[in-house]
Amino acid sequence: MTKKLYNLMDWAEIEAVTYAEEDHPKSVLGAHPVRGGQTLVTAYKPDAVEVSVRVKGSRTPVKMELADEDGYFAALVKNKEPFEYELEIKDADGKTRTETDPYSFPDSITKRDIQKFDSGIHHKVYELLGSHVIRLNGVDGVRFAVWAPNAMRVSVVGDFNDWNGRIHQMERIQDSGIFELFIPGVKEGQNYKYEIKLHTGQIFMKRDPYAFKREDKEDAASIIYDINELPDADGAWLEEREEKQKKDSPISIYDFRDIPFTKKDAGSIVKKMEEYGFSHALVSADFESLFITAEDPKELIEFTDVLHKAGIAVLLRWNPASFSGIDGGLSMYDGTCIYEDGDGKRSYVPDSDRKYFNLGSAGVRDYILSNAVYLLDVFHFDGLVVSDVARMLYLDYGKQATGWTPNMYGGNENLDAIDFFRLLTVTLHKYSPEVLLISDDDTAYPGITASVEDEGMGFDYKLNHGWNRDVLGYLRQEPLGRSNHYNEICFPMIYQYNENFILPLYDIADIWNAMPGDRDEKFGNLKSLLAYHIMHPGKKLISGALTEGKGKDIKAVHQLIKDVMAFYNKNGALYSREMEQQGFEWINNISARENILVFARYGSKKDELFVVVVNFANVPHKGYKIGVPKQGRYSEIFTSDAEKYDGFGFVNKSPVSSEKSECDGRPDSIRIKVAPLSVAVFKYSPVKE
Repeated sequence: MTKKLYNLMDWAEIEAVTYAEEDHPKSVLGAHPVRGGQTLVTAYKPDAVEVSVRVKGSRTPVKMELADEDGYFAALVKNKEPFEYELEIKDADGKTRTETDPYSFPDSITKRDIQKFDSGIHHKVYELLGSHVIRLNGVDGVRFAVWAPNAMRVSVVGDFNDWNGRIHQMERIQDSGIFELFIPGVKEGQNYKYEIKLHTGQIFMKRDPYAFKREDKEDAASIIYDINELPDADGAWLEEREEKQKKDSPISIYDFRDIPFTKKDAGSIVKKMEEYGFSHALVSADFESLFITAEDPKELIEFTDVLHKAGIAVLLRWNPASFSGIDGGLSMYDGTCIYEDGDGKRSYVPDSDRKYFNLGSAGVRDYILSNAVYLLDVFHFDGLVVSDVARMLYLDYGKQATGWTPNMYGGNENLDAIDFFRLLTVTLHKYSPEVLLISDDDTAYPGITASVEDEGMGFDYKLNHGWNRDVLGYLRQEPLGRSNHYNEICFPMIYQYNENFILPLYDIADIWNAMPGDRDEKFGNLKSLLAYHIMHPGKKLISGALTEGKGKDIKAVHQLIKDVMAFYNKNGALYSREMEQQGFEWINNISARENILVFARYGSKKDELFVVVVNFANVPHKGYKIGVPKQGRYSEIFTSDAEKYDGFGFVNKSPVSSEKSECDGRPDSIRIKVAPLSVAVFKYSPVKE
């Protein structure tokens, strides 16, 4: 080595590179101008015996000298930097290859990007971090970027470098926690991970938190996937979905579980949705953390596109509360707790190997929030059903008395989670005002669907698990004993308008087992529950299990579901004002002995009025007197006791005119037949003068 070249060597930095402990490799690798109008080109190629620099436009390559026997090469080139060049490399087997030097490219992550990330407001950080197939300075390759603030060194390892962590050491951008490297020639479909070295000398590999695809196996690697090539379909749907998602529209959700995201399965969903008349399909994805999924992203887009073309909205069950504690995942990602809370009492999930996200961290907020934007923006999901909201809101959820750490005020509320939900709902509604954000929360935490301006969380809806518990708790009782539990069936209306509620009905087996009596009574109870569910204020959610099974009785139940869904969809009295107190009025909620409920449902149009009569006793009534809101005619237009549902057919065939006879505190009333274990709906028609 010439004396001049020797004197240009920064031996401390060279040692850091050869020992794979360098977080600023571009300071010592690549091309750097030196005195005399020359450029120092250095490369670390531990598998090479010879390396030369071929400058673009030059016929003769410049042979590099071996500055360090571990594979550190250097050469002085007369050209002034910047210039384009390639490295010609000969390995010990005599094979040669030519490659563009990864360290010859400038950083592509800007100071502004870092500022936004550090502030927790980089809403599309998935476009920045992860692996991205790009063309940089006319060269095709992949830009890798990862957040690992406490690592000594991070390297990209994969199929393209024999998983050798010394070859592609990443550049720490400025003094941030983000590492980046553009590697020319790497292609879509190749596997990779990040190799992280700690200051203690410990080395381990992690999957990419922002990867768009991974292998479907244990210890899976991340897979390079070019989302720029994804189809941008269903544009027509995006223009019309606003009408379907308004609060005065009939929203009914069919909850599918364990459905693969394929075109074939999308077709099956469309068939089921059209058969039963639901407006929204709820699906679940197997996300290891948030971005990483085994499914092909293209299949996800094709899946949603099929449903959208059929006029069906698609909701995704999404869990931003916690992540898997597996070794290769987010847990202790850079050797420290950057995704989970450093306080073990806050990070652990009871009876699980999962860990809670640290929502007080700006980097974590970026990660979760950008994932939501990614799902809605790239795949065109029409909304998110956010799971485990209660776990996020309460620091002591499911924990022993001494197993949790209170907030700064000594309370059990997770103040970071409250702030995060407000940020989430405001941000997502800013991007897409019409998307639905639904809280799956089984507690009474206030203001879930109140606006952020009113110190609420800003969700559009909340699943009303309390309704489910109260109604089923009542129906578990023997019909003769329900009088003592009558308040349970009435209680949900006390808090019905505290939030914008969706009423869930889940597994038919659980409901069936909860019902008392013989088979006939069970079916009577089940049919009255299904009809009551539709007539009660609140948007609807039904488990797919309720439409499964065979047999004469089950067939009748399935027909009832189809009919009540069609009834709900075409009658504004049931949906146009169901989020408003003015859309509902009790007529009789004091007949505990008879176990009968009577209420009115009002639509947004003039004289759009239904009177609903519910009999949760197995006793029929003839000539039963009820008060009515207005003078006029009342026609029974639906009953769950119809013969086509294997009922008794104890119906009111002719319209009933009201009389001036006081009942239920009203001057007008009608007398009707009331079938046992049934729900009947009477449509109001004004008196013609």
